[in-house]
Amino acid sequence: MKKNIRPVLAIGTAIVLLSGLTAGCSSSDSDESSAATAGATAAGTAAPTDAGTAAPTDAASESDMAAANYGSDGGYTYATDVPDHRLLVLDMCDINTQLDMDSIDFDAISTIYREGGNAVKGDGSIRTIEGFTAAEGKNHNHDAYYGQIGAIDSFISEALAGAGMTQGESDDVRAQLIQKGIQNQALTAYVNHELVSALGKGSNGDFEGAVHNWDEGWAFYHGVDGTCGPYGTGDKRAENYATLESDGKTATANANILAAMVTGRDALLAENVEGATEAAGEVIRNLVVIYSQAVIRYATKMTSDLAEGDTEAARVHQAEGLAFWRVIEPIVGDIDKASTDAINTVFQLSNPPKSGTEEDVRKAVEPIWTSLDISAEEVGTLQ
Repeated sequence: MKKNIRPVLAIGTAIVLLSGLTAGCSSSDSDESSAATAGATAAGTAAPTDAGTAAPTDAASESDMAAANYGSDGGYTYATDVPDHRLLVLDMCDINTQLDMDSIDFDAISTIYREGGNAVKGDGSIRTIEGFTAAEGKNHNHDAYYGQIGAIDSFISEALAGAGMTQGESDDVRAQLIQKGIQNQALTAYVNHELVSALGKGSNGDFEGAVHNWDEGWAFYHGVDGTCGPYGTGDKRAENYATLESDGKTATANANILAAMVTGRDALLAENVEGATEAAGEVIRNLVVIYSQAVIRYATKMTSDLAEGDTEAARVHQAEGLAFWRVIEPIVGDIDKASTDAINTVFQLSNPPKSGTEEDVRKAVEPIWTSLDISAEEVGTLQ
């Protein structure tokens, strides 16, 4: 796994995109009061040892974190108490179970999305995915970019109801928009919100709150079951592109994100906002790798479907490409407007699926990669 965090100038655009959102973030921005941090400093870096534990390399860090015993997920040891945040991903697991049924019960999925059930807070109330996606003033760029409060919720709700852009679409199209919309758009936006909130609080001197928000970021990216979060998508796409680590199951992009999250946590524990900002930029950078892989893959699938005369499958894959693209469009959409327009032309549902667009999509994302210092080798080649 890569342990180095790229210098800030090498990922300047990602830093600007992320830091630009911190302007409106204050130390009071949180869903709840922050928990105590695990220690005043953390000189060591936690290195993953298996799917659910992390062993700090520094004895002092190990002692501090063991004493706190806030748990760990996917190689990341929490420095604060984030119990219900870690469980929210189980709502997505439940939604995936519903989507795998022969007959999809959209009302049942809507209930899980809106009412939750797994992430019970300390006061007995339940954290829900819709509670975040429909909220105003969260620290992600979806609402500002699309010019709509609750833009992610609108996308998901239309698919749940078969309304708006999904009116007249098949259940399979709706299902893919829901699945990708929640597991990827919603949960990744949750991650972005927490990282931006952490940087904002750190800049205001609230490092206790900053570390808490940072921990929440990993809880929403991986949580107690990484297969149901954005982390799981990263591993699947890496398998498609032969960009797995030597264990044959972990995406290199996910390994990089984990390393950056550990580095950022330790930087905030050491009251180093600049170091955390660099780490946040590396998280964004690797998210772009994952979702670039996704949009190219589904454009390619459309070509294969149409070559076989399967227009229905092509439509489903077009919807998947659209949902995946909207994960990163609000972050990178202004880097190169011509590229953004080209990708939207391929995936927007007002256009019929078209073959041969995978090359258009790949060419369109390349200026974004250049801006974020992403190499073609990091994205890999679709197998």
